[in-house]
Amino acid sequence: MSGESDKHAGNWNASSKVIRSGMQGGPVVLFNLTQRGEEDVLVISPFSRFMATSLTQRNKLSASALEYGVIGSMSYIPANYAHTMIVFYSQNGINEGIRQWGQTMQQAYNRTNEHRLNDLTINYLGYYTDNGGYYYYNTEQEMNYEETMVNVAHRIPLPFHYIQLDSWWYFKGIGNGVSQWTARPDIFPDGLAILHRRLENIPLAAHNRYWAYDTVYKQKYAFALDVANGKALPIGNDSFWMDLFVEARNWGLVLYEQDWLNVQTIDFLPTRTDINLGAQWLMSMGAAAEQIGMNIQYCMSLPRHILQALDIPRVTHARVSDDYAVHLRDSTRSQWNIGISSMLADAIGLAPFKDVLWSASLQPGSPYGTSSKEILPDREILIATLSTGPVGPGDGIDYANIQSIMKCCRADGLILKPDRPLTTINTLVADWAFYDGIIQGELYSTQTTINDRIFHIIFASAMKRDYTVYPSMIGSESGIIWSYDNAQITSIFDDTHPLEVSTSKCNDQSICLWYVSPLWQFNDPIRTKYALLGEWGKWTSVSQQRFISITTNKEKTQATITLQGVASEIVPVVLFNSNLHSVTVNCSMSTENGQANVVVTPTSVICS
Repeated sequence: MSGESDKHAGNWNASSKVIRSGMQGGPVVLFNLTQRGEEDVLVISPFSRFMATSLTQRNKLSASALEYGVIGSMSYIPANYAHTMIVFYSQNGINEGIRQWGQTMQQAYNRTNEHRLNDLTINYLGYYTDNGGYYYYNTEQEMNYEETMVNVAHRIPLPFHYIQLDSWWYFKGIGNGVSQWTARPDIFPDGLAILHRRLENIPLAAHNRYWAYDTVYKQKYAFALDVANGKALPIGNDSFWMDLFVEARNWGLVLYEQDWLNVQTIDFLPTRTDINLGAQWLMSMGAAAEQIGMNIQYCMSLPRHILQALDIPRVTHARVSDDYAVHLRDSTRSQWNIGISSMLADAIGLAPFKDVLWSASLQPGSPYGTSSKEILPDREILIATLSTGPVGPGDGIDYANIQSIMKCCRADGLILKPDRPLTTINTLVADWAFYDGIIQGELYSTQTTINDRIFHIIFASAMKRDYTVYPSMIGSESGIIWSYDNAQITSIFDDTHPLEVSTSKCNDQSICLWYVSPLWQFNDPIRTKYALLGEWGKWTSVSQQRFISITTNKEKTQATITLQGVASEIVPVVLFNSNLHSVTVNCSMSTENGQANVVVTPTSVICS
């Protein structure tokens, strides 16, 4: 979600209506099509009162106008009430312009990346049971959920650092809303605290949805009620959230997943009539999470929820896609294509989450029918890894592809990720608008910086037309480029040797992935050039989680690349040397400090 389901692009003029309005509306990005999205950009958005502000596009005779203001259904506006908006200009193109707008917003709200960077569920491999997972309202045969989850932890040989429990575990009431957020005895007969111990105290992430009108909590706490829609909402002026989170912490909760944010907001009359309630709800939730030291994931969020998270530091990530089950049931619905929605989440400081995934194509016994299939498992794992958000496989116990999943991370489950999420390159965004909202393919890029050296990744799939990619289009300098499946073949990547991305190769049934590395030159007689290509067999070939530094001696005759990992872990590192071409060295991480050094000279590459 995060605006994913209602995103749109087109040519805005006096007669067109291309900008989404109302509750689903979000920031508007304006750019000049003749510049292909590479230069002048305006970002227009609310600057405050995010939950109570909306925009509309109004066509008046020969003009079309954007109008921002208080949601029209609000019943009362207090005296001296004020809301603000921002018009942000950048000359650096769509991606960088949105990023700069987001930095301005974060600075205004004193938001930092502290909790995002330290969130266990973002940094380490986890297991998910949400809509798309094998165990979504589904257990192993002749097992209850408690035994199923214990078997997941003990029988799948992967370094999971947490397990997510979706909506199947708690009590529901009117309209299938939450009546009581505690474990049903038919699901976990021994309770969540015992489950946590049986899982050897592995941390838990837990799902929650909208509150039912008949929730038991309204007997003790203040709730706003909507009889017509059968829903309720904690008003947030008492200890409700603190009590809820303290109890949950006792059974191992480290991540609270607030799902169905759109439904709780749109289909609940009080949030559309009380000008303060929407923000009060989310702020009180966040304040309790801050006191407890617990992080929050937003799911099925509207852009207004993402913007409100500016003021809620414990919201560390947000799902930016539709439910994965949609894709499993119909492979033509590309749930993995998050290159646009990731821009908004990341700009505000949230890690984008692709949702659960399958690592094997066919998984009999799943709850999605006999025809359900993942046509390209590697694409799912790749996108999740390069999103910088959680990586959460949800395979059945007997179906997990261990080798494929481990391309995401180190031996201990630490995810190897780029510095920023994979996002759609500017040219594709411009063509999305030019073709009136019809995307011409999924062509993304991202990057990682080690010291002052920047490494880039280019991804393509489901291309509908061919493109030529030049270094400037991804913010890269000239360098060496190679495909993820063959590090032995390298090419120059510069303005005279661009990358050709073709529909025949990078179609809906395939993935294309290239890595771009900067070249450096030694001060030897023949000016030998070298480049770090990265770690072989991982989706992020160069990551800060693996590579600590790249240094060169004063004479510029030797370079030392320091990497880190698990003690005794073997890491295959690939380098380019203009004398030796592609060289792979297997580095064993030290048992003392978990590090190793690759030493590069004009005539040798060794690991010590």
